[in-house]
Amino acid sequence: MRLPAVVYAALVLVAVPTAAGASPAYNDLQLLAKDLTFTTSRLHPMQATALGIAGYDGQLEVPSEQSRSAEIALIVSWQNRLAKIDSDNQGAMTLVERDDAELLAAQLTGQLRQFTVYEADRKDYAAAANAVVGAIFTQFQHLPIAGQRGATPADVVRAWGDITSRLSKAPAYIVAANAMVTHPGHLQGITGSQELAGVPDFFDGPLTDAAKAQIPAADFARFTAARDRALVAISTTKKYIDAHVARWPENFAIGRSAYDAMLHDEQLLPVDANDVERMGNDELSHGWGVQMWLDHLSKQSGVPFGPQSGGGLAPGGPALISYYRDRIAELRHYVVANDVVTVPSWLGQIQVVETPKFLQPVSPGASMNPPRLFSPETDGFYYITPPTSLADAAKRLDANEDFDRDRIWSTGAHEAMPGHFLQLSIAKRNPDFVRKIQGSGVFAEGWAFYGEEMFVQLGMYGNDLDGRMYTAQWERVRGARAVIDAKLATGEWSYRRASDYFAQQAGFTKGAADAEVAGIALNPGYVIAYTVGRSQLELLESQYLLKEGAKASMLDFHDRLLCYGTTPLAIVGPELMADLSKPLSQVRAAARY
Repeated sequence: MRLPAVVYAALVLVAVPTAAGASPAYNDLQLLAKDLTFTTSRLHPMQATALGIAGYDGQLEVPSEQSRSAEIALIVSWQNRLAKIDSDNQGAMTLVERDDAELLAAQLTGQLRQFTVYEADRKDYAAAANAVVGAIFTQFQHLPIAGQRGATPADVVRAWGDITSRLSKAPAYIVAANAMVTHPGHLQGITGSQELAGVPDFFDGPLTDAAKAQIPAADFARFTAARDRALVAISTTKKYIDAHVARWPENFAIGRSAYDAMLHDEQLLPVDANDVERMGNDELSHGWGVQMWLDHLSKQSGVPFGPQSGGGLAPGGPALISYYRDRIAELRHYVVANDVVTVPSWLGQIQVVETPKFLQPVSPGASMNPPRLFSPETDGFYYITPPTSLADAAKRLDANEDFDRDRIWSTGAHEAMPGHFLQLSIAKRNPDFVRKIQGSGVFAEGWAFYGEEMFVQLGMYGNDLDGRMYTAQWERVRGARAVIDAKLATGEWSYRRASDYFAQQAGFTKGAADAEVAGIALNPGYVIAYTVGRSQLELLESQYLLKEGAKASMLDFHDRLLCYGTTPLAIVGPELMADLSKPLSQVRAAARY
């Protein structure tokens, strides 16, 4: 059930209090950030689930044109409120306060443009059904276990009651959302249908098995009835897409002006589409250059790439999961032993699991979900999509399949340590609410990508060629992604041309390239984060080194860098440089790192 208004108001005011003694501007910005976060979560309960905000897991909204218009008006009212904070405190705000205001302005601009420019809710007929499945999967991942972390049998039953409640509401939600898809897109339909094809595997398999084992018979009967109705609604959606998708136009391109505006206004980047394409080509060419050097070394030494280079073939079957766990543990040890970055004692663990089938069409490689932002949990989930044959993947040196130790190290450095899991876990604790809710891909992916090459330079792979080649392969991947992102978003390239180009430049199989490019096309502006983010981070590093001179150290720079949340580097850079006069311990304490 929806929280009463008075309870919701108390949640906003009590859940994350403003800092004692803070300026009026700071407090006003914090309250605005809380308002937009918790109000949006109330309006969109599945978003609350993703964020770990309790009380909404059994709910779904009922989309309508009226609620859509009301949300647009609400976002505009928040923009007006932010403008008043700016005008009331003109010239009196600190650097942090000015940056918080800029972050909120960029966030609100992006929220508004989802409705007025990008219109994903008008184009993706599978979005509602896939959103329900994703929310149920998140709840499934985080089911309480009686006797662990204070959970009781009643908590388990309650959690399953929420899943059942959400499943029972799914048919009405899907029908209402689909009615608002006024100009469905072809690629959205093709990709969405592929995702929906994997839903029965999850609903009838692990979800049902867990429910049967954990809840009383009467509750299980209610669950299966709700599950079956949801599956009918999902199947009906898929059948409609399959019957009509051939006639739907390609409408994923947003145009050059909208793309450039997104980069400037939402991501706070000093680049446009032409710059992105140039940076992508630079990175792509460097990746090919490194490959030539490594090819030469391989021929000279007589040592081929792949497991024979020293990493060893990973085991197949169930043993693969524990093999990944061991490699991630080695990364954690290496980071600590080599003073790469401080690993806090409170950091949780990574749970390694297979990517669910309904996500594999758009996630062919490894990925990671960090601890949810407002949940007390500290563990993250590392997803792997095991190849049909590790040996076959090794023969073709498949860049998208981690078949040996070195490749798992490289991917793990990006996804887990010191990449996303560590960085996002630290950002989650930031006491500045505006910073806490940021999710800049440019920072997150830039940091994780930077870490991949860092391990090569630090000598983690020794003389093994495969880890170094894999890093070069993924530099090609990131460069090709950036080129394709700009070309697709501006409408210059078709999906097929982009996929063929990607398969050639990145070395992906046709199926993996299709999945990769579908994700790029349907989420413009994200995959450039690797290329642009690493470039900005390294530029900041040069400024740090020039200023600190002999006092500079990698550990000091990395620890400082992770103290500003997952915010654009345009924000992080000036603040980090301004804080160099403060002891590292003080900067880390302020960030609760």
